[in-house]
Amino acid sequence: MLLRLYLGFAALNAPLWRMILRKRLKMGKEDPARMTEKLGDNLATRPAGPVVWVHGVSVGESLSLLTLLKELGKARPDVSFVLTTNTRTSADMLAKIDLPPRVIHQYQPADTTSAVRKFLAHWQPDLAVFSELDMWPCLLWETHKSSVSMFLINARMSDRSIHKRRFGRGLYRTLVSMFDMILCQEEVSRANFITLGSAPEKTIVTGPLKVASEPLPDNEQERQKLGEAIGNRPYWLAASTHHSEEDRIFEAHQIARETLPDLLLVIAPRHPKDSEQTRAKCLGYFSRIAQRSKGEAIQPDTEVYIADTLGELGLFFRLSPVSFIGHSLPSVGAPLPGKNPYEAITLGSVVIHGPEYSDFTYIYDTLHGNGATIKIETERELASAVINAQDPTWRAPYQSAGEMAMTNAKSALTVPRDHILSALPVA
Repeated sequence: MLLRLYLGFAALNAPLWRMILRKRLKMGKEDPARMTEKLGDNLATRPAGPVVWVHGVSVGESLSLLTLLKELGKARPDVSFVLTTNTRTSADMLAKIDLPPRVIHQYQPADTTSAVRKFLAHWQPDLAVFSELDMWPCLLWETHKSSVSMFLINARMSDRSIHKRRFGRGLYRTLVSMFDMILCQEEVSRANFITLGSAPEKTIVTGPLKVASEPLPDNEQERQKLGEAIGNRPYWLAASTHHSEEDRIFEAHQIARETLPDLLLVIAPRHPKDSEQTRAKCLGYFSRIAQRSKGEAIQPDTEVYIADTLGELGLFFRLSPVSFIGHSLPSVGAPLPGKNPYEAITLGSVVIHGPEYSDFTYIYDTLHGNGATIKIETERELASAVINAQDPTWRAPYQSAGEMAMTNAKSALTVPRDHILSALPVA
């Protein structure tokens, strides 16, 4: 009943979507040159031959798919790929890097019947691959109705997520049943998808795809400049931070500087647009601050450097011996969900994290259990870990354990790749 009601609404809601998109355009959240893609118009030219449609919600999801797309393209040079995302941020990020051969980026169509049908009629995908969990009912229904095989990969369904969906259980049961294969990050997600209605035989665990992602982009010239500015100073990175935990990060930095007076903190807020709030908090603790978006350089006496530009986190992971991964310290209200630790581990930076990581429970518990990360509870523990991690000998066991974890998790890439290849029409 819920699905029928929603689909009835989707058949009529195109004017509402146009209004929403115009409002977002005024707020700078939509690209004026490409906004009509979301309504199924002005799409890129469809290449000849088979097409696989791959959907990633936003920046993190789309970047984690690029390695998979590269592997698929190597195995099937006759196949083209349409990579869809929702946000302008993701499109801006993808525009800065070289996409794998035969990969075309488009915006996901709005969840209105007309836009979805125009998208499907134009691209005529041979297979639709959805990453993580972005269940737009009209999009899934129309794709399923078009007899397109549908895979859900890198799927995660925590106990908290399934509890939130308890009132729409019938709707989600219908949506989940549309997928021909569901590849989950861990056993908890598999069990929860089966509870929602997925058939056990088509619901398997492959591990998180993020472990197989390409390293974050580098800019060697900028990295060299930053390295020269930092020099031989002890240094640590606080990445993807949430404003509610930044006071404790600055307090930890104060404590650590009692032992290492020239210690530099680089803090990269999860959302660069919030950097002024980060700066305001920082001024309550330190006076010598530099901010990258304002062109302020790191000086010998800089205490905190705010890295608030988009797409440069890879530079700082490559430079930093140790990285605290934010969204992981206790906060007032709902627990913070954690953020991807693999980006730092891949680039050789030892990971410190707090006890809150509800969206990454399996990942962090596995890494920490194998000695690949450092879990802290308090500001003093964070300060102590930062001080210790300046010693290469102390870091070495964590780096070795991280490398081993990355090696052991490669099935997160190979299993989805092989399932997708087997579902494609024979060349």
